Amino acid sequence: MSTGIGNILLEKEILLESGTNELEVLVFDVADFTFGINVAKVREVLPATEITSLPMAHSSIRGVFKLRDRVIPCVSLLDHLGIESTCEKAESKIILSDFNQQQTAFLVDDVERIHRMSWENILSVPGLDSLAHSPVTALCRCDDRLIVMLDFEMILDDVTEQYFRTDAVDNPLGLPREKLRIMLAEDSPTVREAIGTTLHKSGYTQTTFCENGAEAWKWLEEQLQQGGPIEDIVDLVISDVEMPQVDGFHLTKRIKQHAQLKQVPVLLYSSIITPDNRKKGKAVGADAQVSKPELSRVVELADELISTAQREHRGAALRDLSERVESAQGTTGPTSSDSPPPPTEPAPTAPQEEQARIATPPAPPETPAPPMDRPADAPTEKTVESPASTPPAGVNPHLWTTFLRELTGRTAHLEDLFRQAGGGDPGDEILNDVLRTLHTVKSASMVVPVEPVTRCTHLVETLLDTIRNDRRQWPAEVLGEYLQWLTHLVSPAADTNATLADSPQLEGSLAGMLATMSG
Repeated sequence: MSTGIGNILLEKEILLESGTNELEVLVFDVADFTFGINVAKVREVLPATEITSLPMAHSSIRGVFKLRDRVIPCVSLLDHLGIESTCEKAESKIILSDFNQQQTAFLVDDVERIHRMSWENILSVPGLDSLAHSPVTALCRCDDRLIVMLDFEMILDDVTEQYFRTDAVDNPLGLPREKLRIMLAEDSPTVREAIGTTLHKSGYTQTTFCENGAEAWKWLEEQLQQGGPIEDIVDLVISDVEMPQVDGFHLTKRIKQHAQLKQVPVLLYSSIITPDNRKKGKAVGADAQVSKPELSRVVELADELISTAQREHRGAALRDLSERVESAQGTTGPTSSDSPPPPTEPAPTAPQEEQARIATPPAPPETPAPPMDRPADAPTEKTVESPASTPPAGVNPHLWTTFLRELTGRTAHLEDLFRQAGGGDPGDEILNDVLRTLHTVKSASMVVPVEPVTRCTHLVETLLDTIRNDRRQWPAEVLGEYLQWLTHLVSPAADTNATLADSPQLEGSLAGMLATMSG
């Protein structure tokens, strides 16, 4: 794989709006088992390469290999999960992950595709004793099957044997940590235990644990229903980003939009605090974000956020008292010490509809369906009747057929959107839909992999981002050239290799348009 594709993958963005409770799952096979991983943790998919073994390494580590001047450790999921190989192409693919501030490669048999879905389709693992120590974090409801989501943090913790450090952290601010209440939402038992141990050793002994965002929100609602001031319920919420049912972004958004809870500081702690995800965290109102495995930093930020929130609460209380005194003096003049100040008017109540909204927060939004007569990845007649043109060299024929079927639907959807845009300003709704569709095309092409599609689609994304930011003219001509190239690629009669070989001409047109805009 070329360094060009690596650069594109390095810059990839998950084009999901903040707080919409969506994710993309990369589905892959190990022997007879099908597993999933959040695309946000994946840097790229590679063919298997020569691996240099390491003496005295963990039994699951096959060794290391060099990629773009970087030495990457390689973990065998067959060995780690205790699975017997059942196919000839065992460990023929590598999923290069990028989380917890390090890159790690995982050997798998095959990579299927990327599915975009709501976190509501991610289900908690049943509470079975046999699963207590297994690296399984959730089940993914995908089409008509359940896919096991592996706990890659737990796997890394097992193979490194020193990943999470749970030492006590000093208390320079002198906070009464033993009196403060923290609610932690984290679906990984390994991470939950690591954070909990560090908090407890550091003096935060009043900690409530929730396995996902839905459970955390339910707990907060139950505490509110019991009455009492919010500061007696929770002083800080620490949340993972990716969790079943309700993710960390959506949980934060709910908290910050709630009339009472919005004053509670929220700390996002995740293995995927990328620049893009950091923007999303800010957009939903997170007070701070930190990447795994910085456990000591979690305690330090907890101190800072709680201390700041307490100062702001005291300041607000003093301002409120001052306003009440000024109001009383301005209305009745000085009062004697024996006479209480006149009662202030009650705060205005919200309209009935607003009270109902506050009492019952909105349910997570459903994943919007593409505005077309059929799903974007539904097979069309021509792909069913003549599904497979010749796949490029080195690409699995089955995966190529699946990709063509999906690409046919995405291309038809883009054609419809481009037609709606015409030659003028397409509007934010259409532009966002185009960018979401392009990102899905790029994600799918990276998995196959089909580098020309990835490169060209990335250039189109960059071009449209520039247009959106600078409000420039819709580039109908060059977009039409890209769409025509995709349409020819998915045609059953097309010469696949010849069409892909034409990509440099399209790349030149797109790059030229970008250069003109930059100039």
